[in-house]
Amino acid sequence: MKRIFIIFCMLFTLSCSELDKGDSCSITVDSVSIIDSIVIKNKTYYLVYRVSGWSDKTEILELYDSKPIFDNCSNSKTAMVFGDSLESSKIVTHVYLNPSQNTLEITYIDGIPDGKSNSILKLQIR
Repeated sequence: MKRIFIIFCMLFTLSCSELDKGDSCSITVDSVSIIDSIVIKNKTYYLVYRVSGWSDKTEILELYDSKPIFDNCSNSKTAMVFGDSLESSKIVTHVYLNPSQNTLEITYIDGIPDGKSNSILKLQIR
């Protein structure tokens, strides 16, 4: 009985691993959405909101300088300019883009986010 259990566990582990990088995704697929864009000097910047993880979710903001297209595994071939996870114990007040330095500044206040406010953030110019 113990051998059957070990064999089952090994088969389950192999079936969940990413041996084939083709169309296979990890067990949990991130949720991604473009939540804002802004045009500066004929260049469009895109702000992407990503939620990653299974039970302990991590919220992430990503900045792209060309429109990212995400596959069914939430990956993009477009290179990210900036990416940072958001602090879970604070509320985001502003997201500032500094195009001359190609940086993103996220400002916070103390408090617990309501769970939806981060998905409607807007880019502002610094």
